[in-house]
Amino acid sequence: AEACQFFTVSMSSKKQDDVVDQYGIPLKSDYDQMGTSLPVTVIYVIFSSVFLTIGMVVAWVVYSSNSAKYDAKISLLAANDLGWVYIGLVIIGKMMIGINGNLGQARKAAKVNVPDQQVYKVYTKPTEPKLGYVLMEQDGDLGRFNRAQRALQNYLEVAPFFLVNFLAAGFVFPFPAFCLGILYSIARIVYAVGYTHSPGGRMSGNMFGQLLLAVLEALTLLAGLKAVL
Repeated sequence: AEACQFFTVSMSSKKQDDVVDQYGIPLKSDYDQMGTSLPVTVIYVIFSSVFLTIGMVVAWVVYSSNSAKYDAKISLLAANDLGWVYIGLVIIGKMMIGINGNLGQARKAAKVNVPDQQVYKVYTKPTEPKLGYVLMEQDGDLGRFNRAQRALQNYLEVAPFFLVNFLAAGFVFPFPAFCLGILYSIARIVYAVGYTHSPGGRMSGNMFGQLLLAVLEALTLLAGLKAVL
């Protein structure tokens, strides 16, 4: 899942002999380069909390700019008891941290770095020497194709959640949601182009996109909270 890759520092896309073992697995995980021994799930919780806090500040500024207008929409949510749906939407999204953290921890232990998503074993007879594992090609045009494909898949993984929040937040905050949608689309393009170039090239678009998504989530959460309180 994309969220498992948000905060890793990626090594070079070139797999040199001195950074992989005899079977082609990296000697170090990208997570080891973060300089912390915290569990992966804890790292995700920290980053997610920081982003959502920033998002809530921005959401409150947006709400305060025209509270009477937004309160009229929030009153409709309250009248139909929909505030809980809005809050639940954000909570469900945050519960994915547990699943993503589990994957991230397994990725760290296995030292399988992006863009690789699976590790395949080459079958050999018990009496034959074990061969290297099958991983993604990372060099040349084939490597760029693999990373471009991963960028597309990463987008598809998060797009449903973004779109649901876009619609939910957009009902109450239509123009701010529109602006966030445009900026998020640009961030995803930057992410895809950067990722195609190199694994580390995805990070600028990645972090900016995550911040924009956090603001959208915060708008959804703020509308939900005000509808039930």
